[in-house]
Amino acid sequence: MNIIFNACRLKYIALGLFLISLHLKSQSVDYQHLNLQQAIEIAMLSNKNIKISHLKVAMSETKEKDLKREKLPNINFHASYDQVTNLFQHQNGVFAKATKYDAINAMYDFTISASIPLYMGGKIRNNEKKASLDTEISTLTHHLDERKLKMQIITAFLQIHHLKEQQNLINDKIIEDSANIKQTKSLKENGVVTYNEVLRTTLQLSNHKMSWTELENDIQIAEHKLKTMLALSEEVVLHVDTKELISESAGIPVIDELIKTALLHNETVDITKKNLSKRELDLKIARANYLPQISAQGEYWLKYPNMMFIPFVPNAYRLGMIGVQLNYPIESLYKNKYKMHEAKENIELAKLVIEENEENVIHDVYQAYKKLEETEQKVKIAEEAIIQAQENYRIVKTKYANKLSLQTELIDADNTYLEAESNLISVKINRQLKYYQLQHIIGNL
Repeated sequence: MNIIFNACRLKYIALGLFLISLHLKSQSVDYQHLNLQQAIEIAMLSNKNIKISHLKVAMSETKEKDLKREKLPNINFHASYDQVTNLFQHQNGVFAKATKYDAINAMYDFTISASIPLYMGGKIRNNEKKASLDTEISTLTHHLDERKLKMQIITAFLQIHHLKEQQNLINDKIIEDSANIKQTKSLKENGVVTYNEVLRTTLQLSNHKMSWTELENDIQIAEHKLKTMLALSEEVVLHVDTKELISESAGIPVIDELIKTALLHNETVDITKKNLSKRELDLKIARANYLPQISAQGEYWLKYPNMMFIPFVPNAYRLGMIGVQLNYPIESLYKNKYKMHEAKENIELAKLVIEENEENVIHDVYQAYKKLEETEQKVKIAEEAIIQAQENYRIVKTKYANKLSLQTELIDADNTYLEAESNLISVKINRQLKYYQLQHIIGNL
């Protein structure tokens, strides 16, 4: 008893220390500069969907433990007390005078009975295996939910990073626009350009400021969405740190190795295979209906009066019995036919689902692989385009300063350069996203 008490006490102390450490860790988190790893750790503890998934695993484990107790004996205690009237016997019909016989008026009994299944055709064992498979499926689903949430958080961080990079780009353009306005005004004062060109330059600045404001709102919306995923309260002010989020060397593995990894590690593949095992157990359970059921049983009772003799004896007596009982459900010979058909059809269906799921996984890996390859090519093209756009902008700007080109040409060249810079940012971030998506599909993320 002392050992059990000490074990329970240690368990509660460990749980308390764990909760305290989590609380202290949550207090040390800087939500103004939240990085990706911190966000994932918080989400694994706080996200509602993960909590639901974890609870489903616990429920499956509880059901599995409950089914294991089906092998334990069924024990029943029964007690009763009755007052019995005297016996009236109608010897010459119910309308004739009855003969009265004095009976023992008080009756009581105390009975304890027990039974235990010895052979049920494998039903109990196969139901236990099904429950164990359900627990494994729930665990796999929980892991899949965790990986999906990680992918959602990574996508959110990349989206915020993309918006911030675009905003920084626009901010640089705003600074450059201010310098251009100053230069244009100076040229106008010297009579080199018209007031119309000053207005166009000012309009360019206004457009960039409007874009900056839109990006700022989009960043706030994206960070609020991330805060919802992390289940943080509205009072928390969240800003993410996206430094070192983009890798310039995200290598592309061999496609055959990716497919092998996906078929081994992807939870959906394992789940479909375990569902097939469950359907095979259903067939065994249905087949068990054709088999007899054997159980051991026993009773022991104390009763009053003694009805083992005629007439009854006004004495209490005790008696026990133990034996074996065999039951055979004859109706299963004609009722179980379509249950067997249904179980076999479910097996065939589960096999087809496995094949379809594996084909889908292979296609998803192939698609993600090709998209990652595509982004690699796009990055190279975008890097070449930005060099060309930068050189074009430099040439047009020099010409404009020497009044050898129009202001519309300068604005067009500026917009082309801005578009090239924006496109390079987008394709680099998209390359990183495609890399993470590929890792998610093969089960490594």
